[in-house]
Amino acid sequence: MGGWEIYCAICGGPFSSQVEMDPEGTEEDSYRYDVLKDCDLGWLDNLCALGFNLEAGGVDKSFITGNGYYWDYGGIEVSGGTDPNFPLGRDADQIPMVAYHDFAEIGEPHVFPFHPICYHDILLRCLKQDKPGKKIRGDVLFNVLEGLNGGRYVRLQLSYGEPEPRAEQVWCQQKGHEVLVVNPVIIPQIDADLDFIKKSLNQNANSSQIPPREDIFDKLPHELRHEIFKLLPAGSILALKSASWAMHITTLSRDFWRDRLRSEVPWVWEIHDINVFQSQESEDRASKLLLDIQKKSAYTSESDDYILGFANRRRIWGVCEQIRARYVEGLACISDLDS
Repeated sequence: MGGWEIYCAICGGPFSSQVEMDPEGTEEDSYRYDVLKDCDLGWLDNLCALGFNLEAGGVDKSFITGNGYYWDYGGIEVSGGTDPNFPLGRDADQIPMVAYHDFAEIGEPHVFPFHPICYHDILLRCLKQDKPGKKIRGDVLFNVLEGLNGGRYVRLQLSYGEPEPRAEQVWCQQKGHEVLVVNPVIIPQIDADLDFIKKSLNQNANSSQIPPREDIFDKLPHELRHEIFKLLPAGSILALKSASWAMHITTLSRDFWRDRLRSEVPWVWEIHDINVFQSQESEDRASKLLLDIQKKSAYTSESDDYILGFANRRRIWGVCEQIRARYVEGLACISDLDS
């Protein structure tokens, strides 16, 4: 039967950047070379894991390993890292552990493996989205993942979005599913778009604006204008402010705007702190960019008209939201016990 692969608990992807690419783009069981040729796949080789150490001090006995790799048969090798809860006496560079399940049934504790960027850049951001400064309870998270652990013990029992990565004995490569292996955090395309809009914002901030002679929203009190904003999605808010001088000069609180973006496009964290309300021109540009981002972050099997890394991030964020819902319930249970 041979060995088998395990997959990231968060994105469901492999722990190897060695994927087959077809230069001709005709093989159904290979990725297209022209799609991935400029993509950095090195992030797939990196592995860290969440574990639980009963002998650790304090209430939260969880730990995060240092970097490691998967070798076979459910086994991983990791470095100790810096977590004080890491099991004592394990200071070597290559410490053996088991992922998901003790397949050898020799009493080894298991850990949950992640790509570091899936854990640190996406999952933790998702768990803390309403309270960015709050410390994560790793023991609660471990219990959540344990509750989702089962089946074939190669990943969690979650919906991993579209396209669905398959949990087979070896990683299944499929033409059109290249999005699954593209870096979901470092995305050159969106960086270029944001650089462009930031430059335009700076230019527009210094330009003068002349209000129109007539504006139907002039007759509305500020309170009603704010009520209108509350009913609109973020892109429409920007479009309205760009079209109406009265609505443009109606200020929105920083918290309101950030909460609206976190609600609608939480995976696009790069735009959450950009001040787009500098001019009507900048609001118009930002509205178009936001709508474009929402469109290009949606995977579709019909075409490649989307940003691969962004579509992968949006898919992974959906997985993290499932974990977050259970995590919040776990925190509530702890609060009930402490009260």
